[in-house]
Amino acid sequence: MPAPMLSTSPVYPALYLYPLNDSFFIPKQIALTTPGRRVRLGRKSPSSNAQSSPAPDKKQVNFDSSVVSRQHAEVWQEGNKIFVRDTHSANGTFVNGRRLSPEGQASYPYELKTNDLLELGTDITGYFDTIAHQRIVCRVVCVFTRVEVAMVAMADSRRQRRGYSVTGSVYIPRYQEVSAG
Repeated sequence: MPAPMLSTSPVYPALYLYPLNDSFFIPKQIALTTPGRRVRLGRKSPSSNAQSSPAPDKKQVNFDSSVVSRQHAEVWQEGNKIFVRDTHSANGTFVNGRRLSPEGQASYPYELKTNDLLELGTDITGYFDTIAHQRIVCRVVCVFTRVEVAMVAMADSRRQRRGYSVTGSVYIPRYQEVSAG
């Protein structure tokens, strides 16, 4: 089955998250167009009370996993960098296998780079060492220019034509855009 297509509208800066480990979520494109504006990563709340919904100046990206907290982590961009921070989650936020903070504590900002592995939560095992609740694991692609948006789209298209998943490594060389001025 071919992987779902990402939005074709050129949004940048943006953070693209591609599922790994059978996380079964549609690849996510998170627009980070307002510098410093935080986007929460979390689990959708079963109730829609005002207490658990994000503040009006924040956006939330949801994952369907019980090991992800409702307000698990947040991402934002500053300059040509994208950062992630754990926000007191119980099951942790990991980048390339490294936990960002102890359980229940907020972390310092950590810079994300293309091809990093971002993990939300930890696997919870049940009887006979089977995984009862699975963590979210995704490959990160940081996009800052129109050229990078086009390169991601071409890589996704190539993988889909070949029948591959869009979750493999993505090589995006950093180009400086020339302004018409």
